[in-house]
Amino acid sequence: MASNLDPGLLKELTEAKGDLARHGVVIVRTVETELEPAIMAAVKDSLEASPRKLEDMKESDLDELLRELRKAAMGSAKELAGLYVRLLGKLGTEYIGDLVKELEGIGQLFRWERISQAAKPVDDILAREGFGPVDLRGPSDVSESFKLELEGKWTPAFERFKALADRTAEQLGKKGMSEPRPARERKNSRKG
Repeated sequence: MASNLDPGLLKELTEAKGDLARHGVVIVRTVETELEPAIMAAVKDSLEASPRKLEDMKESDLDELLRELRKAAMGSAKELAGLYVRLLGKLGTEYIGDLVKELEGIGQLFRWERISQAAKPVDDILAREGFGPVDLRGPSDVSESFKLELEGKWTPAFERFKALADRTAEQLGKKGMSEPRPARERKNSRKG
């Protein structure tokens, strides 16, 4: 692909991809380390909002509930981080046409609305026990630095990369250039 493109566009695209990957890695690390504690802080608020229900629980039952909630929060955060790692891996593809098709979906998944869904397994457990759902209002509930990274850095970096990727795919299309496929993919397409 490199020889088929304007060198300036290729340089910009490479820089934008690097910026996006750096911000993505920070988001992944924050999800891995800070999302579960934020969910558990919200769990505490949910439990304290029902003091009578809380008083009626035996200490051993409360300990078991908290273990189950923590396990659900950790599992959900780990699953989300794994998803983000896979999505960031897609940015490394050399096939810009394929990547452009997936960028809108990637952009939708790196949003607070998706991140906050990591609390759903916890909400299900709380509902089963008669408590209200956790209240995670925004990325600042995780940390102020996470809010800055997600909204202030990732979003502009993503928009820049997406615009450059679209321009690159358009340029390749106008020149009638196709991106080379690995031998394995060419071989599989001949079988079909």
